[in-house]
Amino acid sequence: MPPNYALRRTRKGTGLLPPNPKRWEQEHNALDLRHELALELDVRLPHIAAYGLLGDVSVCSDTILPLEPQHVGHFSGHRSNKWSGMCIPCDDGHTLVVYNGAHPDRRVRATLMEEFFHLWLEHRPDRLRMFSNGQGRRDFDAGKEADAYGSGAAALVPYKALRARLAQGHSIREIADHFLVSERMVEFRMRVSRLARVTRRA
Repeated sequence: MPPNYALRRTRKGTGLLPPNPKRWEQEHNALDLRHELALELDVRLPHIAAYGLLGDVSVCSDTILPLEPQHVGHFSGHRSNKWSGMCIPCDDGHTLVVYNGAHPDRRVRATLMEEFFHLWLEHRPDRLRMFSNGQGRRDFDAGKEADAYGSGAAALVPYKALRARLAQGHSIREIADHFLVSERMVEFRMRVSRLARVTRRA
């Protein structure tokens, strides 16, 4: 979806954006999504509902995929902790988003929001090559991955709501429980929003 620049201009000086201009594009992406969902900043993001904005997209766990036995090992066993999710474009125009069913719910939420923003921002899909020895190789664009993850994290834990909860004395664990994310994600949001230093001074 193309950015609504008129809407984005109204956010300047309202406390919606952190004092880190390098992150503003990701913050705007996240706020755009919450605007489309008519969702208040301090409300937990319904990550599956967000996919309803994308059209012909469905989400499922790898555990329900009808895989041939020779392919199961690519999703399970020693690889189970090494991958989180992927978008699979189908020949009929449908896109299937697959997530690692072995991961806890909070990690799945982060994964699905990262994959959501790959689609929302119309990132070019990576190419995955599988070899006869069972190994694989994929293209990797660090900037694209950072944009998708950063936008997803900002949508799950909005800056203004995070700042308010920290000011009210909520702990990182309490904030993580409220937004149903990991404590590590809350710490990430504090760091990129430059709230960690403010919290230490307080």
